[in-house]
Amino acid sequence: MEREAVLDYFIYNGSVKSTNNMKVFDNISEKAVYEVIKIIDGIPLYFNEHLNRMKKSILVFDSKIRKLDDEILGEIIELVELNKCKYINVKLVYDFSDEGRINFLTYFIKSEYPQDEKYKNGVHTLLFKGERKNPNIKTLSGSYRGRVQKVREEQNAYEALLVDESGYITEGSRSNIFFIKDNEILTPPGGKVLLGVTRNYVLKICKKLNIKVKEELINVEDLKEIEGAFITGTTVDVLPIFSIDNIQLSTVSNNIMQSIIHSYNRIMNENIEELREYIKNLK
Repeated sequence: MEREAVLDYFIYNGSVKSTNNMKVFDNISEKAVYEVIKIIDGIPLYFNEHLNRMKKSILVFDSKIRKLDDEILGEIIELVELNKCKYINVKLVYDFSDEGRINFLTYFIKSEYPQDEKYKNGVHTLLFKGERKNPNIKTLSGSYRGRVQKVREEQNAYEALLVDESGYITEGSRSNIFFIKDNEILTPPGGKVLLGVTRNYVLKICKKLNIKVKEELINVEDLKEIEGAFITGTTVDVLPIFSIDNIQLSTVSNNIMQSIIHSYNRIMNENIEELREYIKNLK
């Protein structure tokens, strides 16, 4: 496994370690399950939802986390204090062997947050032929971001939209995708994509705002008919798209897009304050 921890400290099996020595990363297997959580002002956003998703992934392998939720939360808060960093992504890695050996890593990773102008103007995306074999489980072996990242950098695109063999768009390489068409939201079915935490909040927002949502795939041939598109994810939150390859979109001025962003930001801030209060009582 890549020695990807940043800043000064990480936690391995409950013990604080210096990033000057990350040899333990070499022993982590490719089938390890991981989760990435965004930290805002020292608070892990949607902590409970992320941890529940991780637990579901681990159950697929007939295993379960042998750590209490508050213990994991405590490790994250400890790293925030030790590394003196309140805005970054934290990665949780749960590794288990056939012999019953368990390893748990908590560490900060390099975080590429969109600049404010990208939320204001949208981002450029490209189409990329490829799909995940098991999109609902985040394992180290399922990652091919290096190859995708190279293409994104070559074409100056913020995100790559994955296209399957039949020409249907399934998800972003690191995000979920939504399309706006005829005052409705279209998004790939849950069985075809990673069930993103932010994606789930957007679906709830649409229901509350009475915005009709259809879970169906869109073929690349039908992109010319859409009015807008946006991606969601741990790092990007809700991010408008202004172009897909050479197709231009007016997403940022779309009323549905603006309503979703406004509601999402309110919910996000509420979640941060609720967890902040819980952490105070935890201490």
